[in-house]
Amino acid sequence: MRVAVRATEEAIIRLLRAGHPLPGHVVNRDEETRLPVFQSVEAVPAKNFGIEGNGRIVLARGRKDVWFVDIKRRGSKVSLKDGEAFVDMRNKLQERYPGQKVTGWLVTTADVDKAARDFIANEGCLATAGAAKR
Repeated sequence: MRVAVRATEEAIIRLLRAGHPLPGHVVNRDEETRLPVFQSVEAVPAKNFGIEGNGRIVLARGRKDVWFVDIKRRGSKVSLKDGEAFVDMRNKLQERYPGQKVTGWLVTTADVDKAARDFIANEGCLATAGAAKR
């Protein structure tokens, strides 16, 4: 099955609700990533979780797992500093949901710097570069 990742909240919500595994090339991994079953998937303001900024994240909650997707629509490359901020966001959400595993997924229309990609992967999160704008 071909999975196209689009950098819109609606597309990400549909993708997470469908529950299809994410192919390795989509999330920069050797193997596909199986999605858990989510009871709710919604776009929420990041400030609800003590995260600075006025943006929104897509939050998917299941019994054992919580996923959040940060969508970055930009032309400039995602740097290591951006990757560190993303992982910090995941850590704040992990504090909010202590009994569940929180996984972050960064979806961007730009490229992701190699150092940032490696840092995000080492922290157990996912990154998708070059997502379609629509």
